[in-house]
Amino acid sequence: MAIPLQSLSGTEVLRRGTVNAQSNTQTSLKFDGTVTPTTTGNSSATVPANHIITILNVIFCELGNATEILHMWLEGPHASGIYLLGNQNIGPYQTFIWADKFTLIGGDSIRVTTGGSANVDIWYNYIDQSWV
Repeated sequence: MAIPLQSLSGTEVLRRGTVNAQSNTQTSLKFDGTVTPTTTGNSSATVPANHIITILNVIFCELGNATEILHMWLEGPHASGIYLLGNQNIGPYQTFIWADKFTLIGGDSIRVTTGGSANVDIWYNYIDQSWV
């Protein structure tokens, strides 16, 4: 783990997060191990300062018996409007797994949405490195 020299402590923790019933409301993934609500249009969750988040995988599961379109992108001072997943089709009761690893730093966020009214559950696994 890359801990700055001025810090004498730090942690590296494997975590997970979930989003239940994702639809066309833009939602930011949270990095505190809690369930991310979609009902509030949570578009402000960001990686905390002095943290490095390494996304291991993101699993999307369609539960509404319909073909849906998935979108996932980065926002923040370091990576604004960069699409990781755009117009990805997922069939009825299908699962789509994003298994490419990438890293976020303080202030970055990952946002997800679907192309229309949907019911997609999202499960994501990540490493949280902190030097606070």
